[in-house]
Amino acid sequence: MGIWSFWLILGVGFLVAELMTLSTTCLYVGIGALCAMVAALLGGEWIASIITFVVATTIIYLATFHWRHRLVDCLHKGSRHAATGMDALIGRTGVAFEAPDCMRMRIDGDVWQIRPANNKSILQNGDEVRVVGYDSIILSVEVINI
Repeated sequence: MGIWSFWLILGVGFLVAELMTLSTTCLYVGIGALCAMVAALLGGEWIASIITFVVATTIIYLATFHWRHRLVDCLHKGSRHAATGMDALIGRTGVAFEAPDCMRMRIDGDVWQIRPANNKSILQNGDEVRVVGYDSIILSVEVINI
């Protein structure tokens, strides 16, 4: 097994990792490893292939540095960021009801303590409200004008 096979396995491994992460970092290293493989196939020993790897990776990184963000945006074009946790509650609506100690609303079977986002407004029993933010586990809501 020659030096070139090491660089081939390394390059393909990093390119596969790039397909999973879409961060472009693995892309640079993978292409650099494939360049080192070519140097090894042309008769270079370990030192020549390592120098080729470092130089090729650096040149590719520097050449694409200014438009890297566009490349990352293009790679992430089809993906969609889904809100999770408390952020997933923003925009949800429900009906306010009065509990013994505070105002609350129910979202997907869970009961949440609520308070008006605008401190000047007053929530009343039966108001339809929309979540606009949160502080810890208390939701900030605004009354929906119907």
